[in-house]
Amino acid sequence: MLSVVRTVQGDIDPSQLGPTDSHEHLFFVTPLQPGDEFADVDRAIEEAQTLVDAGARTMVDWTPLDLGRDPQGLLRVSEATGLQVVAATGVHRDAHYPADHPLRAETADALARRFVADIEGPGVRSGVIKIGASYHRLQPFEQKAFAAAVEAHQRTGVPLCVHTEHGTMGLGIVEHLRRLGVAPGSVILAHLDRNPDPVEHGETGASGAWLQLDGPGRAKYWPDSTVLQLISDLADRGLSKQLLLGGDTGRSSMMRAYGGGPGLDYVFARFKPRLERELGRELSQLIFVENPARAFAFDPRFNSGCPR
Repeated sequence: MLSVVRTVQGDIDPSQLGPTDSHEHLFFVTPLQPGDEFADVDRAIEEAQTLVDAGARTMVDWTPLDLGRDPQGLLRVSEATGLQVVAATGVHRDAHYPADHPLRAETADALARRFVADIEGPGVRSGVIKIGASYHRLQPFEQKAFAAAVEAHQRTGVPLCVHTEHGTMGLGIVEHLRRLGVAPGSVILAHLDRNPDPVEHGETGASGAWLQLDGPGRAKYWPDSTVLQLISDLADRGLSKQLLLGGDTGRSSMMRAYGGGPGLDYVFARFKPRLERELGRELSQLIFVENPARAFAFDPRFNSGCPR
């Protein structure tokens, strides 16, 4: 079976991915961000078009279950703009779900079946599984979600995309997933630049996991130079072939279509050219094209019994 990347319009060869924004959101609704949610398809199309105009060919949307996830909306965006979109299934970290949320009552097996159906069932299919960890720990709901994600990964082969809270616990997450049966090469760790420690992330990268950074444009927290320095340091440690970049534009106040900024296109329109000037086009080609084509590819395993 040849490897594929699963987009909302169907499976493609990894070589067709092209320049890729590895972490975004076109829809996101959570009680943690009251007043900063976004779920309008027309505005999503408007925002996605700016990403295409800035040179992106593909975007990976990390919005999981019950937080505004809209596969049909992603399909409409893809059809309207030509942007290839990879959708997520899965669940986020504990804090996004109220105590009485129905997902909390699901067993790990039930969650896994739901993830597999999103990946292999009829309709718009997902190409990654999103899970999340809390700050320096896995809470019980997260442990259940991890177990469900592992089962779904083993049945489908799709990569696991993991939220790390403030860039913590990366190696611990990789080791936990490895004990459950997931090879580090199928694990993508997000937000690592929120803890810009090249030594710590170098140790994590030595496992073979993917190191995903998504801090460009967040000047109120750190300048872009901090992200660039971390990229440089990790590349110097031999990890250039494991680096991914995204914008993680997860608030309406970050979207120009909603009157905010810096916009979905910031990584491609502003950060990528600076990276190329300061660190070179070869590294940019790895981070935006070659690495995503490997990180988001998988060998389909049609053994789940889900309808096709």
